[in-house]
Amino acid sequence: MRAERACPHRGFMLDVSRHFFPPEAVKRLLRAAAACGANRMHWHLTDDQGWRADLARYPRLARTGGFRGGPALGAAPGTEGNDGFYTREEIRDIVAFAGDLGIEIIPEVDLPGHASALLAAYPEHGCRRRIWRDGRAEDLADAYRYRVLTTGGIFPNLVCAGRDGTLRFLEGILDEVMELFPFSMIHLGGDEAIKQRWRRCPDCRKRMDELGLADEEALQRWLILRLGEYLLAHGREPVVYNDALNGGPLPKSFIVQHWLGNDRETAEFLQSGGRVICADLERCYFDYPHSSVDAFAVYSAPPVPEYAKGNEAGILGWEGMLWTERVTGLDRAAYLLFPRLPALLAPLAGGPCPESWECFAERLRDLRSDPAMAGLNWAPERLWRASEEDAAADRAEDALLHLSPDVLRAESSEKGLLRLEQLEALLSDIGMPEPFALSVMDAAEAEIPFLRGLPAGDRLPGADTMADQLAVAVAQREEGAWKDLPEEVWLDTMRAYSRFVGEYFDMYGTWGFDRGFWTVRQMNALLFRLGALEYELRRREDGAPFIDLHIPSDIRLEPAALRDSLERARRFLARWRKDWADAPMECESWLLSPALKDLLPAGAAINRFRRAFRVTSIDPEAKDFLQWVFGLPQEEWERARPGELPGDTTLRRNMRLALTRGEKIGSARGVLEADFG
Repeated sequence: MRAERACPHRGFMLDVSRHFFPPEAVKRLLRAAAACGANRMHWHLTDDQGWRADLARYPRLARTGGFRGGPALGAAPGTEGNDGFYTREEIRDIVAFAGDLGIEIIPEVDLPGHASALLAAYPEHGCRRRIWRDGRAEDLADAYRYRVLTTGGIFPNLVCAGRDGTLRFLEGILDEVMELFPFSMIHLGGDEAIKQRWRRCPDCRKRMDELGLADEEALQRWLILRLGEYLLAHGREPVVYNDALNGGPLPKSFIVQHWLGNDRETAEFLQSGGRVICADLERCYFDYPHSSVDAFAVYSAPPVPEYAKGNEAGILGWEGMLWTERVTGLDRAAYLLFPRLPALLAPLAGGPCPESWECFAERLRDLRSDPAMAGLNWAPERLWRASEEDAAADRAEDALLHLSPDVLRAESSEKGLLRLEQLEALLSDIGMPEPFALSVMDAAEAEIPFLRGLPAGDRLPGADTMADQLAVAVAQREEGAWKDLPEEVWLDTMRAYSRFVGEYFDMYGTWGFDRGFWTVRQMNALLFRLGALEYELRRREDGAPFIDLHIPSDIRLEPAALRDSLERARRFLARWRKDWADAPMECESWLLSPALKDLLPAGAAINRFRRAFRVTSIDPEAKDFLQWVFGLPQEEWERARPGELPGDTTLRRNMRLALTRGEKIGSARGVLEADFG
């Protein structure tokens, strides 16, 4: 194959946060990378497990954030590289050394997430926490305990986006980073920022309200833009991971590093004139074993990813990524990088390239003998293009690094955090009232030991039930009954949880949830809301399908809305639930009670609705109308006195009179047989 032009970005990323590499080890890798044709080193200096750059203005960043002690990170043996940082003089020396080799260094300060080490040093730049206790909101200033972490994974520790003092602090960090690193690009990270702390922070919420931001992703975009504009004002180019596109498009003055997901957003960024560095997980993550992606696969991969087709001019180049959670030092780093790094970079250098793998493999053998590679531990040749047998052995060896109790616990916590993130985002999407949303978050956090959810005694009634059910609903959305169903239907249906909390407040004057027996239907995708009505899919004893219609308390019985709901339901069922596409629809409700005929004018909305059904049974003793008409909770139904019921509407007055005369309202069941007119 032949490169049409030399890519301006031919790079590799060295993560020194998870394990610290002494300056001489960094230089050895720089020498070897230069021999492979690299012209950029992306230096990942900060993360949850270590802050490795000494900054004069903020000395605790390195002197506190650079030391975690304790056991090795992950399952790698020993404690090599747990502690340490680069002095300003060492950074300048490494930058100059790289420059002599033709390599420019891109420093990364990962924000707003992956900030545990930063916050361990300067906890005042973390978020406050809003809780709901004893009927009122409390904002806790010292809500979280930060430390430099000793395990891998994703964590909720974010810098606060709501306080101006934190913005000035971050700008001060960038000032020193710009002073130490002369190259134009500065990497701001922006990946894997779980927004739990922001959702609960009064300062972040205030910032969102002031700026009119829709959600926490938009808040991250605002923060990234603010910091990026600060760099641009100083003549630098901000680089961010493609996660930062979650909150909306970025200006083309930014550079996006694409690693996972957001293909559509990255394509749109390219189409707008933006520039992209490719670091795709499937091809460029060299911390993965050779059995996952060997040098042959790296070398043979298409030169242009799908998301960039048609916009190739915006691709700056490619970057091989070496994350070091399980890489304690130079020996293992070289084993994982070589020969995959030259396999990635060779096609990017421009000019003729070998036309076959066999030809390129011969060049790799020559490169292995280059003086720049002296003493470096390359992967054995059998893994360059691994057979099934060799790949299986390599996978088994790599698995040993993932099986320690610490690693398994970290992976479990990470999965829990991601589920919690989805649950909390759902609470926001369905408009859950803040007091109850906070209590549900507390209940969900109780399942993750290092989070600080309020104890059960301080949580609102039903919060634990809702947390459990929404966790199941989120799982069902990913890989269960809700998977692939339309987003609009999903959210409209899940809003039943918020509606029931509002009804609880209307009845009791406090927040709570007592409909868990009912919402298992929504949770398991057995009940859907489509516009005005809800549709529960059921079967009779003989297996015949039928549909129970439910009338939500927040709708108006307008014929046009009801007809539209039925039309949408039939289309939805024909597409997604074919067994029920033509099933009969039934309804059981006080709205169908024949007693209403004489209590309301013939043209009243309730009577128009009732006439669409053929009544099949009547329950004169049913009293649920007391809740829906008069707002009485069930425990008050038996002792309700007609003369004490409110009479501020026509329906209430007429019902009260009928009850005073000893008449019964009841409810009825009917089959839908006519149009809503």
